[in-house]
Amino acid sequence: MKLVYGMMLSSKKEQAINLINLLNVNDNQLVILVDKKSEELFQELYSRFKDDQHIHFIMDRFDVGWGDLTTSIATTSLLKNTLSLDYDYFTMVSESCLPLYPDLEIKKFLEENKGKEFIDVRFDWTKRSRLHLIHSKAYTLKQRKHRNLLACRDVICDLLFSPFMKTNKAFKSFKVPTTLLWFTISKDCAKYIVETIENNKLFDKYKNTLIADEHIFAEVLYHSPYFDKLFIKKKRGGALLYCDWYVLNAPKSLTMKDYKRIYNHKIPVLYGRKFDLKTNPDVVNHIYKNRENPNFKCPYVKANKIK
Repeated sequence: MKLVYGMMLSSKKEQAINLINLLNVNDNQLVILVDKKSEELFQELYSRFKDDQHIHFIMDRFDVGWGDLTTSIATTSLLKNTLSLDYDYFTMVSESCLPLYPDLEIKKFLEENKGKEFIDVRFDWTKRSRLHLIHSKAYTLKQRKHRNLLACRDVICDLLFSPFMKTNKAFKSFKVPTTLLWFTISKDCAKYIVETIENNKLFDKYKNTLIADEHIFAEVLYHSPYFDKLFIKKKRGGALLYCDWYVLNAPKSLTMKDYKRIYNHKIPVLYGRKFDLKTNPDVVNHIYKNRENPNFKCPYVKANKIK
């Protein structure tokens, strides 16, 4: 089982370096894209890891904005830059993510479930306003603090006033596929996504939308032969990711209170998000310790179950 990690990094230098070292084992390959705004982080990582044959830096970087189309463009760039590599599965991570089990345990699980795609594709009509209404720019950092109120406003505008507004005619349906940016997919699926986005010029279609990264990949997969290969279909839980969506789809930083839930999750989770070494170091250090222990077993691997 050969893995490649696509890493989209923008901050938290210590966590980024630790994560690179955690993932750079057993011939894993890492493709790293550092936000163009984070020049200091890029220079630090590049000087440290540029000579490592398992680590590949994308030099054509992007100024990635939250909720902006650039997030989708950057993610697609990561996928595209892996296609020349030899691997079975691609996993998307940032510096706020952590693998919850040793590398070999993760590979055992993927080997046992080879042929599946681990990405959430579900449907949420309340997200239609992100696509149907025309958004000339993404939320500012100040607006993001009130994004749930803004989302509610957009839904109301879409339902009541869109007949009188200029809208994106390509997004009329209330059956809106949505996903998470963090996923694990096969190389064939990655290639299919890149080719479909490029051949159908989907970036042009999504240029006036909001949070396109949660929809463009979902649309591609929903209309693809890979939809029937999803680990879990039409509901959240198939992306192998533990994340606490504690209030209206806003993920919180995980603490030691989450630690027991992380390792007692009924649906398989191999990765966690979001972690912050400065504000909640205990849970991060506990997971570092588990992850570095080769005898720490993944309960979702059939071979580890007591007969």
